[in-house]
Amino acid sequence: MNSQRLNDWLQIVGLFGVIGSLIFVGLQLNQTQAIAKSQTYQNRTATNVELNVGAMSSPEFLAGVSKIYLNKLDELTMQEAVALEWWFGTNLTIYENNLLQFHSGFLTPEHWQRNLKELECMLTVPLFREIATDWPFRESFQKVISEELQKIPADSANCWSYSYGWDFPIE
Repeated sequence: MNSQRLNDWLQIVGLFGVIGSLIFVGLQLNQTQAIAKSQTYQNRTATNVELNVGAMSSPEFLAGVSKIYLNKLDELTMQEAVALEWWFGTNLTIYENNLLQFHSGFLTPEHWQRNLKELECMLTVPLFREIATDWPFRESFQKVISEELQKIPADSANCWSYSYGWDFPIE
């Protein structure tokens, strides 16, 4: 009987050991996921900084964006159009990756919604609409682009205007 009682106690202790181990593994998984999300956001930030620093150092890009703000797309030079195409195309690949991260749980719904809002704004520019429909993307992202394009009325106002009260001389 003593041996049976000892066996019962050892099984109880073993059971608590297994439960404790499972709790520990669960905590480790949670920590690993938090680290992965943090690294994902860090990488997204670094990518966006690189994209913007590169774009800001290009006089063609800056001139092209200025013409977008001034609604003078018909005055774009070939160099400006190419700079804008590659900048926007790079943004699209970032958004496509963000969609994958969102579906994988590494990007919050709030961040993905901000991406969609930015994409919708960018797609008000005819050049960007053309690029978005011409470049090959994953089917899931092509569907997002199609849905965003449907949201934009043909006579939509360009959201690329200053609303900060700045008064720039229009050339």
